[in-house]
Amino acid sequence: MQKFDKMTVIAVLLTFSAGVIVGQGFSIGIKLSDLIATAAALITFLFAWNGLKHNEKQFLNSIQPVIEKLEYYSKPEGLYRYTLHNYGNGAAIKLEYKLFLGGKELSQIGIEDKIKASFKGIKLELGGPLGISPNSSHSLITARGLSGSDYERFLFLLKNLRVELKFRTTQDQVITKQLLFGHF
Repeated sequence: MQKFDKMTVIAVLLTFSAGVIVGQGFSIGIKLSDLIATAAALITFLFAWNGLKHNEKQFLNSIQPVIEKLEYYSKPEGLYRYTLHNYGNGAAIKLEYKLFLGGKELSQIGIEDKIKASFKGIKLELGGPLGISPNSSHSLITARGLSGSDYERFLFLLKNLRVELKFRTTQDQVITKQLLFGHF
């Protein structure tokens, strides 16, 4: 059942009252045609109100950010890149992320230390932006200098890594999203 807000109830009561008063023509009797006209006015008002609410939802959806991941693998180059891309028409602002390894939350420094200790000679860039504008990308992780079995072990480690994104839309809506690493 649809929940009515105060404005809807007030508008319906005012419309009905105005219809009854106008319909009476300042006489005592109420004609059936007056009640039918009032009912038609109320139905028209409700359809218009629902149309406005629907249009507002469509507008908000049209300026919504849509953040997805892009992963680039190149074993010959020893390169891995994890990028966040905004496919939507709205900006994602106040972007925050948490990294989880094996279900346990780790800080950015904790993840960097764990990866650098496991893979000697790796060049690692880890970090993200505070926001992503529409139709743009930002790298969250870039790893270079991996070769042979280290590259395979690194990709295996990524299967236990996930990121939790939290960001706001320009309409101040908070969106939380979880993305996995190394999953196609």
